[in-house]
Amino acid sequence: MRNFLIVATMMFFAAASGDTPVLAALPFQQESDVAETKKSEALARVAACGGRIVRISQAGLETEISFYLVGDKVSDAQLEGISAIPDVVWLNLANTKITDQGLTQLKGMKLRKLHLENTAIGDAGLANIKDQVDLEYLNLYGTSVTDKGLQHLQKMTKLKRLYVWQTKVSDAGIKSIREKIPGLKVIGECKLPSVPEKAEEPKKAEPDKAESKKKEAIKVDAAKKKPKKTDGEKLESPAKKE
Repeated sequence: MRNFLIVATMMFFAAASGDTPVLAALPFQQESDVAETKKSEALARVAACGGRIVRISQAGLETEISFYLVGDKVSDAQLEGISAIPDVVWLNLANTKITDQGLTQLKGMKLRKLHLENTAIGDAGLANIKDQVDLEYLNLYGTSVTDKGLQHLQKMTKLKRLYVWQTKVSDAGIKSIREKIPGLKVIGECKLPSVPEKAEEPKKAEPDKAESKKKEAIKVDAAKKKPKKTDGEKLESPAKKE
C-alpha cells in the first residue's frame, strides 16, 4: 500500500508539471514489489519448518539462518528462494535432508559460514557453491565429499577452517587444498602416531625343583657330618694330620 501511494504521488506531481513519462518508474517499483514478495515467502518457509533467524550483529543487519534443530523437516523445498532474504551470512544446514541440487538455491548469497555436516552432500554439491568466495568456515563432516570435490573450493581464498572428518577425502586431497589456499586449517581424521611394539623379553628358565631339592639335601647332610667343637678343644684340620 505504501509503495502504491509513492507511485501515485509521483504521477500526480509529474502530471502537474506537464511531464508525461511518469510510467517509467513503474517497472522499478514492480521489481521492488516482486523482491519483497519473494523475501516474505522465503521467510515464511523458514518459519514454517521451525528454522531460526537470528541477528548476529548488533551494529549491522547480518543474520544467521539455522535448521540444524529441525533437520528431518528440511529438504530442498525449504531452501527455495532463500537467497531473497538479505544479509544472511551464516547458514546452518547440518542434519537436514538437502541434496546437491538444493544448494543451487544459495546462488547470489554472500555466506561466510556454512554448515553441511551429516547431510547427503557430495562433490556435485560443492560444485554448486564454488562461487561462495566469501566463505571463511565450511563444515563437511559426515558427507560423501571426495578429493575431486575439494577442487571446487579453490576460489575460496578467504576460507580459514574446513572440516572433512568422516568423508572420503584422503591425506593427498587435504594436502592439495592446503597448498591452494594458504593459511587454511583442515580438520580431518584424528590419526594417532603408531607406537612400535615392545619386544618381549625372553623368560628366565625356572630352576629345576628336583635339582634344587637335591642340592639342599646335600648341604644339610654336609652340615650334619661336620665335627663340632667342644669346650676348650680346638679341632685339628684333617689336612694337618701326619
